[in-house]
Amino acid sequence: MTRIIAGEWRGHPLPKLKTGTVRPTTDRARTIMFDTLRDVKDMHVLDIFSGTGALGFEALSRGAASLVSIDKDSTYIHAQKEWIKDRDMPYRAYVGDVLGMLKKLDQRFDLILADPPYAERLSSDLIKLIESHATEDAYFVYESARREENGFKSDVFKLAKEKVVAETRIQIYKAH
Repeated sequence: MTRIIAGEWRGHPLPKLKTGTVRPTTDRARTIMFDTLRDVKDMHVLDIFSGTGALGFEALSRGAASLVSIDKDSTYIHAQKEWIKDRDMPYRAYVGDVLGMLKKLDQRFDLILADPPYAERLSSDLIKLIESHATEDAYFVYESARREENGFKSDVFKLAKEKVVAETRIQIYKAH
């Protein structure tokens, strides 16, 4: 069972769906990711390719100011909305293609989380949109398959930390 690791909702199970191809970030990988980020308090968070919402909800539990979640699968977004409906948190969710949805958003974020399907690379158009939604001191966290070496190439973000957990590569970038 996937659960919140720390913060206000520590131990609460996250949305669980038996259908679909979502691959939730493991508890161990989320622990390493958020321990590396250290403090997400008061950050405005964008979670793209959000699936069950594990990364974004972990950030909210740890004190993030708000969360915007995007996934192309309405089943996952519906499950996220059901999970958070009784929690008084600033949360918005959108169903649709990440590229198309980012073109419509006009908000900037302090923390951008991206955990796309491992077979899907981030296009240069998507990278430019991610950069345009980043605040001056933003972090960008990119989760990919361990075997994917090149990761994320950006004019705005510089690699700050990289961790490998089992089959997952976690890259944390900082705007410069």
